Amino acid sequence: MPEDIITPEVEKTLLETFAKELKGEVTLHVFTKKGHNDQFNDVLINLVQGVARIEKRIKAFYHQIGDADSARFKVARSPSLLISPDKYNIRYTGAPLGEEGRSFIAAILMAGSGRDFLEQESRNRIKKLSVHRDVMVFVSPTCPYCPQEAIYAISAAIARPDVVSAEIVEIYENLDLAEEHAAMSVPKTYINGELTASGLEPEHDFISSLLAGEPAAFAGPIQAEQPPSEKENRDFDVIIIGAGPAGLSAAVYAGRSGMRSLVLEKANVGGQVSITPVVENYPGFQQIAGKTLVDQMLRQAAQYARIKQGVAVNDIRAEGNNGKLEIIASDGIYHARAVIIGTGASYRKLGVPGEDRLAGRGISYCATCDGYLFKDSKNVMVIGGGNTAVTDALYLDGIGARVTLVHRSKDVRAEDRLKQVLFQRNLPVLWETKVVEFIGEKKLDKVRVEDINGQNRRDMKMDGVFIAVGYAPQSALAKEIGIDLTLEGYIKVDDRMRTSMPGVYAAGDITGSEKQITVAVAQGTIAAITAFEDLTKKTVR
Repeated sequence: MPEDIITPEVEKTLLETFAKELKGEVTLHVFTKKGHNDQFNDVLINLVQGVARIEKRIKAFYHQIGDADSARFKVARSPSLLISPDKYNIRYTGAPLGEEGRSFIAAILMAGSGRDFLEQESRNRIKKLSVHRDVMVFVSPTCPYCPQEAIYAISAAIARPDVVSAEIVEIYENLDLAEEHAAMSVPKTYINGELTASGLEPEHDFISSLLAGEPAAFAGPIQAEQPPSEKENRDFDVIIIGAGPAGLSAAVYAGRSGMRSLVLEKANVGGQVSITPVVENYPGFQQIAGKTLVDQMLRQAAQYARIKQGVAVNDIRAEGNNGKLEIIASDGIYHARAVIIGTGASYRKLGVPGEDRLAGRGISYCATCDGYLFKDSKNVMVIGGGNTAVTDALYLDGIGARVTLVHRSKDVRAEDRLKQVLFQRNLPVLWETKVVEFIGEKKLDKVRVEDINGQNRRDMKMDGVFIAVGYAPQSALAKEIGIDLTLEGYIKVDDRMRTSMPGVYAAGDITGSEKQITVAVAQGTIAAITAFEDLTKKTVR
């Protein structure tokens, strides 16, 4: 059994957090069965013992599956963890390790206070729920997007314990359950057994899915009357859309310039960097995990700006002739004197038969999120030849998968350092090869490949595929509001990050610049400084 699952640094943080935030007693019930996931049984017991040792108001109980309590609470999988089961229907099926430790601590705080982590408008909406909802979220320890989706589910179970249950399922420890639900990528959310979301969704959409029992369709912003204090909180000097390196850097410089700032992020803070296993080209760090780098950026930005996750922006328009902009978001309407768009770019698809149908069923675009499922010598294919593809291949090889790289050219485009490591590890590479079809019924079974000249077609049996063939700009908002775009769909900016729409700036990958963290940080900085200078000139005039 591991002795250091809670390090001294983590213990100090938990002590401070529980002392400040925990309001009442919480019971943790651990269920295990010898011979089933023994390694994870021991880890979960160790984790719960450590948390209970730190805080006396956390009471731990340990059960064997097959006893009266497991029958009472209908627990059949080992390990399982129930949180205050006499009050709430919240369970972890599998140990909440890695990234999921965040949602575990959040669940303890919520159960100890009876207070969920939802926005007030979401609380008002969930009061209307009159039918039972079983929410199941599939997660993995390496997925940075999963904890927030899990927190939505747990919050709903806290807010409405009479009709909502939340189950957080670790896919690797429950492979049969993951395969049964075709949940081969994370996070995936099911409500009453029906798939409602693949990936992290905005809070507004989660609540809509919960109320409807089916995937949410955007129907415009919430038109709720805001009390004076809330209305005041929706008026800012600058609103930054996107919390990647560009957006977070803009937040720091906007705040330091004295501007009242808000960052709105519809998914996860950090963007592509948060799912990059290792960053080796950011000044000041010889080597650092992408998630760690993002967390440091976030802590700094949070000192200067308010940051909201799970909020999508759907429109920006001029507010009369007063020089202000109206920002229509999924949680209501905001007002600002300037807007900085840093929405970045998303994964580009191959566009071959079977890709959409098997996405999340063996086909993935995020090795950090979904690679954990294939770590035990499973056969996986990485498609692409740039930095991301080679980084993904090395990461998957490092966790124990059997990796084959497929690339259309004779050489990879990755940096020399990455190429060197790739060749040192002697990973198999199919040069001048393209994928023409993905084959499988309920999940991926084979990948059909051929030479780039259309010869030598063959099928390769694969457990998983990771596609890394570049990015497509997240420019739907810019296109909707009429901002000038390049032929490739990126936002056109001048050398000071101004767009064609007065008061609106852009920074980072969305501008079509080099896909580098340093470039995004620089552009975010310039955008914030330019916005400050432009607003200052307006004020003087």
